[in-house]
Amino acid sequence: MATLDKKVVMQLAEHLEDAELNAQDVKKITNDYPDMDWEDAYDIQWEIRRRKQSRGTKIAGLKMGLTSYAKMSQMGVDTPIYAFLADYFSVPDGGSIKA
Repeated sequence: MATLDKKVVMQLAEHLEDAELNAQDVKKITNDYPDMDWEDAYDIQWEIRRRKQSRGTKIAGLKMGLTSYAKMSQMGVDTPIYAFLADYFSVPDGGSIKA
């Protein structure tokens, strides 16, 4: 059950997306919101996605994490996690990546 209200979700989404877009480090948000849960985390992620799409960003795909039982056990979770990939994260076939 989510613990964060919509206003906090929106503030955190803005904070995290701004940090991503400006290549800035952020401290772990669970330090300030220790009771937040997976539902809160996904609510923040969906708000970031909504913000990006409202500016014309396309969703290029999804990514999965914690897909092995060993990693789930190590991280104390019982299900894999997922997130979206924005189009500007992708490199065209045959493209190059700056080192």
